[in-house]
Amino acid sequence: MAFSGKAAAYMKHLHWKPATFEDRTGLAADTYRKINRGELNNPKKYTAMALCMGLDMGYRLAADLLQSAGLALSPFDETDQAYEFILMEMRGRGLDACNRFLEARGLPPLGTQERNTDRIGKVKIA
Repeated sequence: MAFSGKAAAYMKHLHWKPATFEDRTGLAADTYRKINRGELNNPKKYTAMALCMGLDMGYRLAADLLQSAGLALSPFDETDQAYEFILMEMRGRGLDACNRFLEARGLPPLGTQERNTDRIGKVKIA
């Protein structure tokens, strides 16, 4: 199953609405619509990770969802190492805590630029 299909199934299981999606992932409602229409099968890694964090996925489920988008976490990449730590050790802490962790390491936060400006007062550099 492609990324959008898997992501939509997870969101449906949790009874997510667009507002829930935006709040939990920091992503725009347009991304929610694209996922539900099956139009987002090759997301950027930070978009897929924002969704994994919002869905409160553990490492295995997140790795499966990332793989469905043709993505994987590399043990040799600093950002991917931070993502792996978040998935394994920060489950249930929410997007804001994860973004503070990333920013403390000089890494860009998860979510869209506009949402990050509103949520934590900083603008994401893509």
